[in-house]
Amino acid sequence: MGFAAPHALKGSTPSRARGVSAGSGLWWAIGIAGLGFALIFATWGGREATLLGMIVAAGLLGVVTVKPEIGVLILMTNYLIASYPTPLRGQGLLTINNLLGIIMAVILVAQLAQKPDFWFLRVRGLQIFILIGIVFILSTIASGYHFPDLRVTSGRFRTLDATYPMSRAFVTRVAFVVLALAFLTTKRHIKLVMTIMMMCLIMVVPSALMGLAGGQGIGGYRAAASFSAGTNPNRLAFLCLIQMGFWWYFMRAKPSSFRTVLSLGVISSLILTVFLTASRSGAIGLGIVMYLLSRPRGGMEASRVQIAAVALIGLGLVVTLIPAKNLERMQELNPFAEGNESIGAHSTERRVETVGAAWEIAMDYPVFGVGIGNFREVARQIYMDPFWRPPHNSYLWALSEGGFGCLFLYLWMFYITWRDIRALQASPAVPEDLRWIAAALEPTLILLLFYSAFADIWLSPITYIVVVFVAIFKRYASQRRVVVV
Repeated sequence: MGFAAPHALKGSTPSRARGVSAGSGLWWAIGIAGLGFALIFATWGGREATLLGMIVAAGLLGVVTVKPEIGVLILMTNYLIASYPTPLRGQGLLTINNLLGIIMAVILVAQLAQKPDFWFLRVRGLQIFILIGIVFILSTIASGYHFPDLRVTSGRFRTLDATYPMSRAFVTRVAFVVLALAFLTTKRHIKLVMTIMMMCLIMVVPSALMGLAGGQGIGGYRAAASFSAGTNPNRLAFLCLIQMGFWWYFMRAKPSSFRTVLSLGVISSLILTVFLTASRSGAIGLGIVMYLLSRPRGGMEASRVQIAAVALIGLGLVVTLIPAKNLERMQELNPFAEGNESIGAHSTERRVETVGAAWEIAMDYPVFGVGIGNFREVARQIYMDPFWRPPHNSYLWALSEGGFGCLFLYLWMFYITWRDIRALQASPAVPEDLRWIAAALEPTLILLLFYSAFADIWLSPITYIVVVFVAIFKRYASQRRVVVV
C-alpha cells in the first residue's frame, strides 16, 4: 500500500510527457499550417515579399529580445551595407532598423529600471554628440530668423531641403551609440564588431570589380559598388582605404602563410579598386595609408619589405589593368590650367566653387550657421550659387550649417577618440589577441579625418561606428584587472 502511490506516479509520468509532446506537436502543426496558408494568400495577392520580410523580422526580433547585443550588431551591419533586400528593409517607418531600435530601447529601459546605472552617459563621445545635437537645434531655430522667406524647392532628383532627413539620421545614430555602449561590453563583442566591419566593408569590392571583368574598362570605367555608400566612386575609394589597416594588422598580428596570402590578396584588390574609381582623393589617400602602415604602432613592428612588396603589386596593377582614362582623370588636379577641358578638371572646378560658397556662408553666419540641412537651399536662393551642391567637405559642412561651435565639438570628439586609441595601444590591459585592433584603429581614424576634407563623412554611419567602437574598447580595457610585475 505504501508503494502504490509511487508506482502510480511513475506510471503517470510517461503519459503526461506524451500529452505535453502531443500538445506541442499539435501547436507546431497548427503554426506550420497557418504559415502555409498565409504564404499562399500572400502569393495570390502579390505580397509574398512583404510576408517573408515580416517572418524574418519576427525571427530576428525574437532573438534580439533574448540577446540584445545581436540587435546592435545587426544594426551595425545594416548601417555598413546601407542597402539590403526589400523584404528586410520594410516600408516607411516600419523598417527593421526602427523595429530593432524600439525593442532594444524597451529592453534598456527595463534593465535601467531594475539597476539604474547610467554609466554610458558619462562617455565623453556620447556627451559631445548630444551637445552637437543641441547646437543643431539652435542653428535650425536661428535659421528661421535669418531666412524667413526661404522656400522648399526641388533639384533634379530630390527636394533640396534636407533638414528632416539629416536631423532624423543624426538622432537615430546617436540612439545607436547609446545602445552599442549599453549592450556591447565583452571581449567577444569587440571581436564580433571587428569581424562585421571587415566582412561588410570588403563586400563592396566584388560588385565594384564586375564592370572591369565585363570589359567596361576598355573605354574608361569608374568603379562603383551596387549597394552601400560604395555606389559613389569617391565613397568607394574611402571604404577601400579605411579597411586596409584592418587587413594589414590582421596579417601582422599572427603571421602565417594563410593570413599573409589572404590579407595581401585582399589589400591588392582594394588597391585595384581605388585606382578603378579614378578618385583623386583616393590616390592621395592611398599614399597616406602606405605611409601609415610603414610606421611601428601599438607594439607592432613595421615591415618595410612587405610595404615595398605591396607597393610593387600596386604598380603592377596600375600598369596592366587600370584604364588610361582613369589615370588621366586622377592627374587632373588643377581646374584652372589653360586648355584643360577634361571631366576631372570640371569636377574639381565645381568643388572649388562649392567650397568657396561654403566658406562665404560660414563667415556670414559664424555663430549658428544656416541650420542643419539648409546649405543647398541657402546657397541656391540667397547666394545664387550655380551649383548649389553639398560642400563635399565635412569641416565646412559643420562650419556652415552649425557654426564654429559645431566644428569645435566635432574636432574635440575626434581628438578624444584619437587619444583613447593611443591609450589603448600603450595599455597593458589590452589582451594580446586584441592589440592588432588597437593598432588598426589609428590609421582608420586618420584616413577618416583626411577624407572628411573631400566628402560629407561626419553624418555617415562609419563615423559613429568608429567613435563608439573605440569607447567600447576603452571601457572593456579599463575594467580589466592586470597585475604588472
